Amino acid sequence: MTEQLVLPLTHVASLELVGGKAQSLSRLCNAGYRIPKGEILTTTAYDRFVDAHAIRERLLDAALPDIQSETLVFTDAEARVRALFDGLLLTGELTELITRIYDKLEGHDKALAVRSSATVEDRPTHSFAGQHATYLNITSLEALIESVRNCWASLWSERALSYRHQVGIKNNDIAMGVVVQQLISADVAGVAFTANPVSGARNEIYINASHGLGEAVVSGSVDPDEFVLDRTTFEVKSSRLGSRGKQTNKHSGQDFDDQSVETEPSAKPCLASSQLNVLGDQAIAVEKLFGGTPQDIEWAFGEGELWLLQSRAITRLPPEPLEHVRWDPPEPGAYLQRSQFVEHVPDPVCTLFEDLHMRRSLQEAWGRNLTRRGNHDFEDTQPPACFQLTTTVNGFAYRHVGEPPRTGNPVPTRKKRHSRFARHWSTVRIYLTFTPMWRYVALPRYLRQIQLWGKLDPSSASIEQLWKGIRALSKADAGYWFNGGVWNAFSLSRGTEAQLQNFLHEFGTDEFTSGHFLRGLKSAAFDSQATLYRIAELIRSDKQLCGSLIKHSPQQMLEILASHPQAQTIETAINEYFLQFGHQLRTLDFGEPLEIENPLNTLRSLHAYLLQPSLDPARNRDRLRLEQRQAQKRAAKHFRGKLRLKFWWRIWIARRYYPYREAAMFHLGRAWTVLRPLAIKLGQRLVERGTLRKADDVFYLTSEELGRAIRSIVSIDRLPDAHRKAHYPKGATLPEFAQRAIERRTLMSRRKSLTPPFLIPGPPPWAPLAPERQEETSGNVLRGSPVSPGHVTGEACVIRTLEEFAEFRPGTILVCPTTTPAWSVLFPQLIGLVTDIGGILAHGSIVAREFGIPAVLGLLEATEKIQDGQTITVNGDSGTVELE
Repeated sequence: MTEQLVLPLTHVASLELVGGKAQSLSRLCNAGYRIPKGEILTTTAYDRFVDAHAIRERLLDAALPDIQSETLVFTDAEARVRALFDGLLLTGELTELITRIYDKLEGHDKALAVRSSATVEDRPTHSFAGQHATYLNITSLEALIESVRNCWASLWSERALSYRHQVGIKNNDIAMGVVVQQLISADVAGVAFTANPVSGARNEIYINASHGLGEAVVSGSVDPDEFVLDRTTFEVKSSRLGSRGKQTNKHSGQDFDDQSVETEPSAKPCLASSQLNVLGDQAIAVEKLFGGTPQDIEWAFGEGELWLLQSRAITRLPPEPLEHVRWDPPEPGAYLQRSQFVEHVPDPVCTLFEDLHMRRSLQEAWGRNLTRRGNHDFEDTQPPACFQLTTTVNGFAYRHVGEPPRTGNPVPTRKKRHSRFARHWSTVRIYLTFTPMWRYVALPRYLRQIQLWGKLDPSSASIEQLWKGIRALSKADAGYWFNGGVWNAFSLSRGTEAQLQNFLHEFGTDEFTSGHFLRGLKSAAFDSQATLYRIAELIRSDKQLCGSLIKHSPQQMLEILASHPQAQTIETAINEYFLQFGHQLRTLDFGEPLEIENPLNTLRSLHAYLLQPSLDPARNRDRLRLEQRQAQKRAAKHFRGKLRLKFWWRIWIARRYYPYREAAMFHLGRAWTVLRPLAIKLGQRLVERGTLRKADDVFYLTSEELGRAIRSIVSIDRLPDAHRKAHYPKGATLPEFAQRAIERRTLMSRRKSLTPPFLIPGPPPWAPLAPERQEETSGNVLRGSPVSPGHVTGEACVIRTLEEFAEFRPGTILVCPTTTPAWSVLFPQLIGLVTDIGGILAHGSIVAREFGIPAVLGLLEATEKIQDGQTITVNGDSGTVELE
């Protein structure tokens, strides 16, 4: 068994046996790079130590977090684990092995470095950088044995435990290898990134460097020199000298928080151009060794040579930035805006959604609306006679402002003069018919189509049926938006809210806005969170189960419930929740997964409710209703006579119709629960024929391309077997489509780093549509639309995508591009809201009012101008955000 406890660095072993750091060092060593001489103490040695002292279960129990003030804390967990390790001695076998390593590496004469190598670190998704211990300048056998044991213990440090909990890695799935190497006496050391980790540029090498040992650069304890090199020529494109106040030298047995020595200030960079050339050349070669994946490389210049100390994939590397990006309108005279439907499509869209849904289904449904008004024939509402209502610029969705040219009848019709009675009747008719039209006509029609195609089994359906179902569901969803559905509810909500706001502005005081009286109303967002909170209460009735779920990560919640003998009721409640609310959208782009497909954010919200019972949504709603009634009474005292009657009328009608917008929006995108399985199955059929490489690449083909692929399959399948096998042995292969899909997917990913302007090219001269702001900025004050009243000062938490939800910090002010229903899980935990786009009827506005959160929307570039962690003050009454 000895050979499995200690391995030379030249031995390429599995990740499970040696850990991430040792595995990459072995690859570098075998490829001929200059690596300090070393040995690997494998994870088997760690397991042997843990099993010899029978502490595995005790470690798992000790590592569970504690709950303090409704917060998970790992400080005491680390102390409990440390106490376990401190009292344990290595077995004779392990002591003997470490002694051999010490002798082999000439530890008597040369200082050693001891580096942790966990099985979960240095992966493309999770680097665990700085989470585990490294010990330098080890000069005695006793110090080496102690450092190995401390490396094992660092697997259970507070920072490592917290990180694993956040990313959902189980404590019982980990082990620790240890790399022992001769310590290089470095003159200069640091880190080289083979792509720019800040901008994502793949044509640059980004280097941090400092005099002395490189651990100071890695740990962030010094201000290093920075160099940005051109990948081709290694010329310095830009550089910045560090403060030069410290350098890290050899020291005895210390962790990252090591001793520092003052140096003389110097204007010279710590790396010469020749060293930069050598470093750049080796960095690119190492990247090639690891399959072209951009690398984060630790290095050192010492003893006159360049040494490599580590290489791992750069985690969370931004997409490669696009160059020469222009935001031009699609045709002369066009004015575009990111509002209404587009507010629910925050990111660049996939090819099929743009082509099938935006350019075809939505255009057709909008055309039917215009035709009913009587000023247009249907063909005049469709291209080429008409502009594209919803289009994209650099992949981002925009809405064309204005109406198309009216129908050119040979004899113009005379405009009818409407009497005052007719105008009033027109308004009354809207009040009487718009809501019933949505509730009893448009919504049932939409749900019938979903039910009809939901009966189709994708596995047994023909390829023609799959394609027809996709098109039919797209048309049904577009019709639900424009033809008597969401548009009706939207119009009533906006109209009645505007009437109330205008009345208060004209006859009221500056104390009140419409938001004071539209709180505590029923909404799908509130219902979803109230339902989730009731599930949390059900879990809390079982104290043992509740404690287990709280102390484990949300990613493990469903697994824990499945293994619990009495959790069937809870599992049923969770399944029913997803049946009711799992279709809620992160974006209207059907190329993106629904919440029911990726429920992690919902599970995080449920975990928060278990941890923080004070977040009770029902209690919050009761408070808001009380505040709303008190505001009504105070405001009513201001009005007299007819004005008081008008005030109560405006309040009543606004509160009646305002919730309908969110109620109608709740169902939008429900068709995607059926459309997406049909599309994925269609993609699988195309993969089988060699047309695509992945099933979900189907979302990156146009309708025309999909039609061609389907026609070719159907045509070839109709041929006699002998003819088909002779002439089309691989079926209907269109390999160029696979490459197109890959290129489009990559382009879409790169476009996500762009910040689309709200208006293109600017506000229309006939009707300025930008948010009403006196100035875009006034010193440190940003101005937007006041949508939910109140004042709050706190820390900004900038979240741009749903993938970043794990980084949200409860009790902060959420700053984001916009919100969709999938963002509702965050609202109970935030204290304020600021968005780039949106207005009084945006999803964020309605939900912020429902939860009593001060909110300012439509600041256009809030996510760019507000820094994460910055203290800001949100004034939901005046529409300002003040930055400190």
